[in-house]
Amino acid sequence: MYVDYKDVKNINARAEFDVIVVGGGIAGISAAVKSARNGLKTLIAEKQINLGGLATTGLISWYEPLCDGNGNRVVCGIAEELIKLSVKYSFDSLEKKWGGTDLSFPRRPRYCTRYSPTVFALALDEYVLSSNVKILFDTYVTYPVMDGKICRGVILENADGRAFYSAKTVVDASGDAVIMHRAGVPCVEGENYMSYIVHGFDVESAKEFVNSKNMWKFREWQNSGSDINGNGHPNGMKLFHGTSADEITEFVIEGKRRMLEKIKHKDRYFFDIMSIPSMPQFRTIRHIKGKSDFCAEKDKTFSDSIGKCVDFRPDKIGYIYEIPLSSMYNEKFENLICAGRIISAPMYDGWEVARVIPTCALTGEAAGNAAANYIKHQSFSG
Repeated sequence: MYVDYKDVKNINARAEFDVIVVGGGIAGISAAVKSARNGLKTLIAEKQINLGGLATTGLISWYEPLCDGNGNRVVCGIAEELIKLSVKYSFDSLEKKWGGTDLSFPRRPRYCTRYSPTVFALALDEYVLSSNVKILFDTYVTYPVMDGKICRGVILENADGRAFYSAKTVVDASGDAVIMHRAGVPCVEGENYMSYIVHGFDVESAKEFVNSKNMWKFREWQNSGSDINGNGHPNGMKLFHGTSADEITEFVIEGKRRMLEKIKHKDRYFFDIMSIPSMPQFRTIRHIKGKSDFCAEKDKTFSDSIGKCVDFRPDKIGYIYEIPLSSMYNEKFENLICAGRIISAPMYDGWEVARVIPTCALTGEAAGNAAANYIKHQSFSG
């Protein structure tokens, strides 16, 4: 599942980096930016042609809360930089307390917002490049290059062909733990309900937009699958792991087929779908088995805490969780670390909290710091 370091001489050696980040979603962006701010030569490799992952190309354009639901900001750092960036050039639904204006709709009491995923994607390039991160788009990271339990870099495949990019530390922010898994790190697969969300409008919602200036009426979510609790999952349909090409294809084809069935009865002159996702909208694909677990346990503390996150679910107002750094790596693989929804966060609560934007940003930023610590001290904790 990996390329042995002794065999890499047969592969074109393209470049050397201090840190290579695999995946350009929110976790990967945060890791790469923090790594570069620490003075490290950093590459982010992304298989799409836009940054942001599910938050942009996946059309899941809700930035979950940074506050505890009682008016107190909990998550800051890059997570807060990104929520501000998400609405810097487009609409928002922020309360005035959190930076909203008279035109912010629909307001929510927490520090969270809707945003334009397309505009956010444009802004993310500028944000990442301003930190001197090297970006490679339309690039697949296919295999880690392993020297025993040490990762010496990765194999990339893109328009230039197949090449070896060396690194002192590799951050897996792929969303499916592809590098960790192929390196031999023990992993756990998740299960996913059918989900296919598009953004669209019709004549009536367009009228509402004109009357209210509520941009969200012009970019409504339309779902041919289930909600996060499985409501709407087709009867008799299996749950999806999302770890094979056949299953991913089945998932997206079925989502598109069901969406087409939903719109066939509509008057074709009075509606449109403005955006469809360009990546599968899986919530939980695969996570590592780390040195420790993040289980979203209220008020539990850790000696290696990277910071605090909150719960976005309405029945968990006021719940604050610490995340241990040791949930982001397996101690047998000393220079591989991960970020985002693939940290060691068992079902249900841990993974549910780990997968959302603020936690992805928090763990990504921590991974960027940990990479710097490893390069300086041969230890993620410094």
